[in-house]
Order: sequence, then structure tokens, then C-alpha cells
Amino acid sequence: MKDIQRILEEKKSSIKELEKFLYDNPEIEMDEYKAKAKFTELLKMENFFIEEDIPNLPTAFVAHKSSGNGPAIGIMAEYDALPGIGHACGHNLIGAIGYGTAVVLGEMLSEFEGSIYLLGSPAEETGRGKTGLIGAGYFKNIDIAMMVHPMKFTCLKTNMTNLEGYDVTFIGKASHAGEAPENGINALDAAVQFYSGIGLLRQQLKDDARVHAIITKGGSAPNIIPEIATVRLEMRHEEITYFRSMVQRILNIAKAAATATGCSVNIEMFEPQICCMKNNNVMADLFKSHLVESGVDKKEIIDSYKIGGCSDMGNVSQIVPSIHPWIQMVRSSSEAHTIEFLEDAHSPFAIREMFRAIRCLAGVGLDILKDPSILSEIKKDFVDGNKQ
Repeated sequence: MKDIQRILEEKKSSIKELEKFLYDNPEIEMDEYKAKAKFTELLKMENFFIEEDIPNLPTAFVAHKSSGNGPAIGIMAEYDALPGIGHACGHNLIGAIGYGTAVVLGEMLSEFEGSIYLLGSPAEETGRGKTGLIGAGYFKNIDIAMMVHPMKFTCLKTNMTNLEGYDVTFIGKASHAGEAPENGINALDAAVQFYSGIGLLRQQLKDDARVHAIITKGGSAPNIIPEIATVRLEMRHEEITYFRSMVQRILNIAKAAATATGCSVNIEMFEPQICCMKNNNVMADLFKSHLVESGVDKKEIIDSYKIGGCSDMGNVSQIVPSIHPWIQMVRSSSEAHTIEFLEDAHSPFAIREMFRAIRCLAGVGLDILKDPSILSEIKKDFVDGNKQ
């Protein structure tokens, strides 16, 4: 039987080539054309069938290789960079890990029936990539999804939060502020009342709830009663039922502020809804076993960790069994989205741990290909999670 480590050695140069290319050519969300071209170039050499025309996602792709009616394994590749700071979130590593895992498992299809999908998802930083792929139906034929994120420590499961962002626009009536203020309806007053109302509500919110807002439009000149004012806000919380009630309460404040000032109000989402992460325990346990087998001390592996951040991988995890573990690939002092993380994301240590991540993800995939009955356990855990 083919060996993961042996295949990794054979594919090592192309994996390193991709990682370095991504690092040296950072592209922000929805502008990742060079990255997409590099992925497709390398994947075609590995005999993957590639769909490049993804609706509304010009820099996305879906690569596919199949050997029959076995398990369908989905692997995520991210590759967008941060504006002005490059790959300070390590998406160069994530992209190479996804590619490497797909290529290794693709070689295993000569011995096992199944399908390998590599889903090239751009714009993770704004949540548009995976949500767009979900909307276009690319997860309908996939049994599981998985990826690894570089971090300053190793962790199997993170909660991540639900997130929604809105533009709340108040519409009033312009008038000369000195000559005829009584003829105006002040949209900025409504925006200020809304912003203040959010602040007053915070004392009744749960400690781990988050609401952050800015006023993006508040008038054009001080001698004109503002006709238009806009508040842009984001809301976060881990637990979906509470999150939904919190969102409704805050949007009700917007409507009340409009009523109090005589304005009308328009409420629109400015970014996709991001869901909390639903971790699959069976897959996480498999991944842990491969981490330990690869030489990671059990004491260094955190089972679960609570964060206030989010990812559109959470959306994927709501529809198919998924894992999104972290592996330490940077210094323990490096925080994501910083210059230090950027410096570490292409270090020899990061490259070494990148190959460990591929080995472990491919190990999970191989476990499932070898014994498709594991899928029943994975899917049971997924269903049981819906009941909680």
C-alpha cells in the first residue's frame, strides 16, 4: 500500500513551490488571480479535473479526482492576504496544506474508491469565499470537509463565533441649519440615538457578546441638517439562539431611533452571515491520533479553545461534518494579523510544520478511505450535534 510520507517526499517540491509563490505574491480578497492560476497549473499536472468558472467568485476553483463511489473528502484551500500586510494570517500555508493533502490523497485513489475535492475558497477574511461555494452547491456531494490553520499553539477544536454585519441607514430631510432647521429631519440624530442605544444595551448583554459600530456617513456640512446618516455595525456571539435574539434587539433599537426622530430606516447586510464552528469530534480524535503519531506531545495539544473570532469555515461545518484544527507554526508570541506572524509564516519552522499538517490531514482522509464505515460515526456525531 502507498505510504503518506513517501508520497509527501515525492510531492515536496511542488508543495514548497506553491507556498513560496503565495507568500511572495500576496493578493487581497477577490483579487487572487495569480494564486488561482498557480493552483490550477499544479493541479492539472496532478490530473485533477478543475472547475474554474464559479458563479460570482472569479478567483475560486474546485478541483476533483475520483476512483469510484467511496467517501467524498473535501479539503479547503485559502489564499487571500491581508491588505497592506501580506500573509500575516498564514493563508500561504493553508493553501499549500490544502493542495498537499489533496495531492497525497489523490494518489491513494489508485488503491481505494472515493473522491477528493480541493475547494479553492478566496476571500476568507471577509467571509465571501466558502459562503459563495455553499450557495453555488459545491458541498452537496461532499461527505466531510477539513483544513488546518497555522497558529501560535496547537488546538483540535475552536468555537468561533456567529457574525453578522449591517449598514443601518437613516433617511431624513435636508434643510438649512440656520435659516429653517424646523423644516429638516435630522438623520444624524437618529444615528447618534442608535449608537447610544447600543451602548446602553451592552450592560444587559452576555459578557462574551460583541457589538462594534462606526458612523460611516453623518452629513455633508454643519450648516445643513443631515438627510442621510449610516451606522455600520457587526455583532458576534457563539451561541446561535442567543445571537439571533441579540441581533433582533439591536435592529429594534435602530427602528425605534428612526421613529423617535421622524426618519425612515433602511437595514442591509454588508457582508455574508458567518456561523460558529461545529466541530466533529470523531474527525478531531482521528486528527489528534495522527498528531501524536507524528511526534507531537499529547501535553502540547489543547482539546478546545474559545475565541472571539470567526471564519466562513463555520458555515461549512453547519452543512457537512468538519474540522478546523490549529497547529503551531509560528512563535508562541506571534499574534495573527501582525508583522511578527508575517515574518514567521515563511520560516523553516513553519515549513516543517506545514508538512506535518499535511501528513495528519491526509491521515484522517486515508482512515476514511480505508474504512468507509467511519463515515457513519462521523455523521452520527454531526447529527447529535444538531440536537444540542
